[in-house]
Amino acid sequence: MREAEGADDGDGSTGGRERSLVSVLVVDDEPGFADVAASLLESRDDRIEATPVESPSAALDALSASSYDCVVSDYEMPETDGIELLEAVRDRHGDVPFVLFTGEGSEAVASEAVSAGVDEYLRKGEASDQYSRLAGAVEGLVSRTRGERRVAEHLERVSDAFCEVDDEWRITYLNDRAVRMIDLDADELLGERIWDLFPETTDTDGEEALREAAETGEPVRFEAHVDRLGADLVVNAYPTPDGLALYFRDVTEKRERERELRELSERLQLAVEGADVGVWDWNVRTDEVRFDERWAAMLGHEADEIDFDLSAWEDRVHPDDVDDAWDAIEAHFAGETDLYQADFRMRTKSGDWKWIRDRGRVVERTDDGEPLRAVGIHIDVTEEKERERELERYRRIVDELPESVCIYDADGRIALANDHTADVLAADPEALVGRESRLVDRIRAAGDGDRYDALVDGERGSLAGTVEVDLPGKSEAIVDYGLTRLVIDGEFDGILGISRDVTDERRRQQRLERTTARLEALFERSPDMIDIHDEAGEIVDANRAMTDALGYDDGEMVGMDVWEVDTELDPEEGVRLWNGLEMDETVRLETTFARADGSTFPVEVHVRRIDVQGEDRFLASSRDISERKAYERRIERENERLDEFASIVSHDLRNPLNVLSGYLRLARETGNDSYFDRCERALDEMERLIEDVLALAKQGEAVGSFERVHLGELAAGYSDDAFGSANGEDPFGGDAGDPGDAADGEAEAAPIEVDVGADGEICADPGRVRQLLGNLFRNAAEHGGERVVVGDLPDGFYVEDDGPGIGPDEREKVFESGYTTSETGTGFGLSIVQRIAEAHGWDVVVTEGERGGARFEFTGVDRPDPSPQASESPGEAVEPRD
Repeated sequence: MREAEGADDGDGSTGGRERSLVSVLVVDDEPGFADVAASLLESRDDRIEATPVESPSAALDALSASSYDCVVSDYEMPETDGIELLEAVRDRHGDVPFVLFTGEGSEAVASEAVSAGVDEYLRKGEASDQYSRLAGAVEGLVSRTRGERRVAEHLERVSDAFCEVDDEWRITYLNDRAVRMIDLDADELLGERIWDLFPETTDTDGEEALREAAETGEPVRFEAHVDRLGADLVVNAYPTPDGLALYFRDVTEKRERERELRELSERLQLAVEGADVGVWDWNVRTDEVRFDERWAAMLGHEADEIDFDLSAWEDRVHPDDVDDAWDAIEAHFAGETDLYQADFRMRTKSGDWKWIRDRGRVVERTDDGEPLRAVGIHIDVTEEKERERELERYRRIVDELPESVCIYDADGRIALANDHTADVLAADPEALVGRESRLVDRIRAAGDGDRYDALVDGERGSLAGTVEVDLPGKSEAIVDYGLTRLVIDGEFDGILGISRDVTDERRRQQRLERTTARLEALFERSPDMIDIHDEAGEIVDANRAMTDALGYDDGEMVGMDVWEVDTELDPEEGVRLWNGLEMDETVRLETTFARADGSTFPVEVHVRRIDVQGEDRFLASSRDISERKAYERRIERENERLDEFASIVSHDLRNPLNVLSGYLRLARETGNDSYFDRCERALDEMERLIEDVLALAKQGEAVGSFERVHLGELAAGYSDDAFGSANGEDPFGGDAGDPGDAADGEAEAAPIEVDVGADGEICADPGRVRQLLGNLFRNAAEHGGERVVVGDLPDGFYVEDDGPGIGPDEREKVFESGYTTSETGTGFGLSIVQRIAEAHGWDVVVTEGERGGARFEFTGVDRPDPSPQASESPGEAVEPRD
């Protein structure tokens, strides 16, 4: 009868059953592999709970401490190999499913494993997804083992003797009760044909009934007397895929009693036909019903606890089932059926529900055909219903799978298909039975030889791969498949095929692979430095441009912290900055990177928050901006120089122009030609000022080439030159001009003594060095000096005078443009000296000389390499020595 929605299953449950976990022990001595294999197994099937161990001894300890549904072991292990471990497991823990999963293997190893009793032998790396295959093997073994145990336990518990025969009538299984009944060793019985074992049963109604059940596939029930056993048996035969399942009970004593009482009651006669069942006898007119002891015992009652009334039956039937039972009774009463039969649930004495199969017939009617008396039997079919529900659950599970599941026959035709397969092929599941499989045809056409026939012939146990198949509405669909040879009771039972349309997935994967390849190429070949770090600042990847720029080997930066590279980044501030970014938001900053050798350089960094497979990551793209920074500094210096020039034009040049304008006006008004001489001196002053400004502009430029310069000879060239103060009249009544600014040979000069103590060579531009020395000599003369000394330093040279010197507070100011203590000086002489030194890469400082004058020291000066080429004549270009 059909169950009402949400109704109990007779045992208080609602029909659902939670999926039970499969506990797997993974054994592999390779460090870390057992953990990886356990994790991958669990990821392939969420019902699997895997425990990794790294030695056979640890595996045996684990099995002693806890029970496992399956063991997955490597073969090649130093302590004990996988087959020896299998033998130890079988010896200590019985028939635990055992899978040999090895990277080392051969036909010899496989043969030895099979001989040792391994349940499954798999090679690592044989399949594209070896762990999906391993998970499927484990699930299949455990499910089969559990099912076989349940069946075996049931068969050993049933009160009937039970045996199975194959399609050749050979005995393939007997329970203990059957062995005891036949009174022979089980090993002597297995494989025997029942006709040979019980020859007296040939050419009897029993043989005819058994052969009819085997041919029609319908169960039969009959009684027979077996001379060999000296017993009367009641036999229930149920067809199976491989033969017949026979339940038989010795009813010799009962039949003897029934034979004695047969003439006394039809009720007892029907009870004979329904052995091991409860019997009822119903007076339809009075609704008095007699129930026997077996009927009461089925529900947990004694016979005297049951009222002989129809209500005793009706009140115990499940409310959802009683209407269907009455419909069947009324149909039989009306003559529509020869036999009344109904399945329903009945409440037991303990309050549980049992499934009962109720069969009966009217045995007495009135002349008008109205039923007067009916007799029948009750059969407890609770276990049968449980099996039916379990099979239905498995069927529903298979139908609900997102993969196509089929069983194919030896010719590649579909023998069974789930609903998903029917949806894919746009047909009803029943209509697919017997149809040739397109998938099998494509598998047979692919590769060398017929791999499907190899499965059928047992040359291989499974087959997996990917093929293109034309499906309804989709040509050249990409399908992943796995085929497994089904063997039941040692006989080939078909090929189990599981397949899945992965067209869209593979297309996406191909696009992703192409995109990934492009991104990887962009990452590795980018001229910019690129690194990826996590939210804690740990670098997880860095491209070649970054490792090369920072002086690290490939992969060496992985695991470093960002602040080991970024010298200006505070760890806490960095974490706050990253956490404040939204996904795909970018922030720009300028900082300083440190190379592996400790040197640093400025960079511009763009940091972007990205998602990498569900994890927050930060992509940093960095660029060396040393040249840009140098350019910015150069622009700043040029701007400063332009400011200086503007000051000169606006202020310093205006003074002599005012003088010239004044004297010209006086000359016009008085006609005195002497004013023109003063105008000429003003013009000379403007010319000197312009020359100094041009020199100042030029001396800041870098030196293009270096020559060997003998500093002493260059300084001595000035020894005969005169530097003095010009005795001129100030246009506005002053006493004297600035002697340092007089043009060479144009002034009446007091002699300056030049003492040359330098005898080494330097790498320099001789023209600029000459101007540097000339400015220093003029500076000494302008400020009252009489003697200048030029000498060597360990890494340079010095120029020292005997003038009044420069005070400590003024020493940094003297190099500023326009700074002078002379009345007529331009203030650019020492600024030009500093620019010439900087252009050569020298450092210059002002100190106090031995006689209290000013001492200018130049350091960082390169000298020519002391080689045989030292005899080269001055003026030839040389490379500075580091």
